[in-house]
Amino acid sequence: MKKLMLLISSTTSLVLSGCSAMPMKNSISFQINDHLKGQDVVYKNNWPECSNLSGTLDTLKRQKYITTYSRCKVSPEGYVPKQIIIEYAPWLTYEEQQKIPEFKGKEVIITGDRVTPYGITKDAFIGKDENALKYNTTILKKNIESAIDKLPPTAWKRIVLTPLKDTEKYKYQVPEGKGNRSRGKNIHYIISLNPDGSYDIETKLYWVSKYHEFWN
Repeated sequence: MKKLMLLISSTTSLVLSGCSAMPMKNSISFQINDHLKGQDVVYKNNWPECSNLSGTLDTLKRQKYITTYSRCKVSPEGYVPKQIIIEYAPWLTYEEQQKIPEFKGKEVIITGDRVTPYGITKDAFIGKDENALKYNTTILKKNIESAIDKLPPTAWKRIVLTPLKDTEKYKYQVPEGKGNRSRGKNIHYIISLNPDGSYDIETKLYWVSKYHEFWN
């Protein structure tokens, strides 16, 4: 009987020690803060898949350059890439683009007065201009990509993140704040681009959010 109890105890210890030795799940995210003076930034579209973005994966991957977002929650949750390469260059601000006919988008949303049982509603949504929508996603997109293609190679700068190495670095560090520990840790990079062409990287460690699976 004593031998049997000892065997059960040993097995339980092995199971428990095996569970405690399991590696903590890690997730990766990053954001880029642009501090360039009088310029925006364009990125080459070699980022990993980002779950915080709207739109189909095929549509996002077909983009040659990234001009409308600057943060990414790497998908799937728990996937840690060996490295993330971010290539960026100074680019025109939205206001500057609007002064160039080839870079100016067409209005898609049609508004106007609408009569309702309660009276006339001003600037109500009437519909979408499908031709304008098609122009913005084809001709306009090609015009912008063509212009970015002409940027000199010296305009592009490169940042390399190494999440796989950083998971080891933060292996025994307790994350900030509250969260769902069962979802593991989130290594979050905050990259600040400086006017002189340099950049700074601050790394934060959080528990993966308990309540929000996605963020913008």
